[in-house]
Amino acid sequence: MADQITIEEALVLVEFQFGLHKWQVRNIRGTVYGDVWGSVVGTIRGRHWKFIETPKEKLKRLIEEGADKAQLLEAFNQLEDN
Repeated sequence: MADQITIEEALVLVEFQFGLHKWQVRNIRGTVYGDVWGSVVGTIRGRHWKFIETPKEKLKRLIEEGADKAQLLEAFNQLEDN
């Protein structure tokens, strides 16, 4: 059986806080492999994190949200421009 990390070792690497009616990861000391689900607030390797939605992602989101015709047309035009 593979070695297991202890709770004490895990708490050195990951800091938690209670917010918005649930527990959240506050800080990670180390490297993250894989996907991050949710929002990243702060920095990654000293650089500020910024989420940029591609025109394709924006159009898909607006369709799923039931956006009005004007918003969809604007998003579609942005998609064509890229």
